[in-house]
Amino acid sequence: MNEYLIQIHNNCILKNIPFVTFRFPQQENSITYVQTSQKYNHWNSIKDISTETGFIMAPFDASNAASYIEVKPDLLIESDQITREQIKIVEGIEPRPQRPLVSEPPVVTEKDAYMEQVETIKKSISTGTFQKAVLSRIKVIEGDHISVIPKIYQTLCSKHPNSFVYLFKRDEHFWMGASPEPLMRLRDGIASTVSLAGTRPYTKRDQDVNRWTLKEVLEQEYVTRYIHDVLRDFGIRDYRVSSPYVKQAGNLAHLRTDFSFGFDTSNGQLWNFVEAMHPTPAVAGQPKDDAIRFIKQLEPHKRDYYTGFLGPVNRNDSTDLFVNLRCLKICSDSLLLYIGGGITLDSDPEEEWDETCLKADGLFNIINTHIH
Repeated sequence: MNEYLIQIHNNCILKNIPFVTFRFPQQENSITYVQTSQKYNHWNSIKDISTETGFIMAPFDASNAASYIEVKPDLLIESDQITREQIKIVEGIEPRPQRPLVSEPPVVTEKDAYMEQVETIKKSISTGTFQKAVLSRIKVIEGDHISVIPKIYQTLCSKHPNSFVYLFKRDEHFWMGASPEPLMRLRDGIASTVSLAGTRPYTKRDQDVNRWTLKEVLEQEYVTRYIHDVLRDFGIRDYRVSSPYVKQAGNLAHLRTDFSFGFDTSNGQLWNFVEAMHPTPAVAGQPKDDAIRFIKQLEPHKRDYYTGFLGPVNRNDSTDLFVNLRCLKICSDSLLLYIGGGITLDSDPEEEWDETCLKADGLFNIINTHIH
């Protein structure tokens, strides 16, 4: 454990100082932004954040009174180079008023109800309403576990080397996660995104794409086709696309296809591209708008920032945005785990429930090692 980083986290949490710590896939060290200024920005449009520099957190549905929020990098700390001076700076920041870390009582969908929802989606698919919809639910871990959150973050980093791991707090917005899915990355003039869908427990045997079922392949193919369509809509013809392959994410494996193109070919429309991509069919469905309308009526809870996107923007001429998956919302009296899966006509309700349990286990088992 990096005890210096834990000290910084504990100080920021105790004093309600806005901060975010994040670690990129296949990287060892984390980066922390601490916001020392009092200015809190929030926006209702993706385009409003295109010129910002900082760490952005975007909701699944901005039309549902949820805002785009940010932590500014007034103090930037790298986990392998933390100094006593940086710790003293954080210790010297005045505490800020703390809004209660509570939410509306979460609506927990039990197994029978979830399976009924899967059948409802399949019935609508059979009538041609849409081809796929992504259904989510909430799992609750009761109790005040805020004191161990900094340690859980570091365990997440070690257990999920292929994921984007983060810990974000600004006022009552307190989230942590390990996302396997990039939404849009811009590095060295190259923009990239992925089609990621289909889920299995990770085994070496399942590294062979040909061993995956038709349902899993189609679920990922819907996302792949959508990205092709968006690229064509933006007039981007010269892009690279990989063949589907299997990508490990903690205890799970997913089907993934990589896309990349030169930023100059997008005619400066990167944020318009992000707007067209979000939410992706991987977290909404296909056709996207029809699926979103349906699941917003079917799901009894608000997704909040689950299946939104987040990441550092305009950092050293780079932007790294990830879909907010495998995540939890941290409250004073509970941890709320958000989990879901793609439903198609071939979905088996029992198997879909089991898939959400597997996704929850990736976080749940790590949390349990710290709270028991």
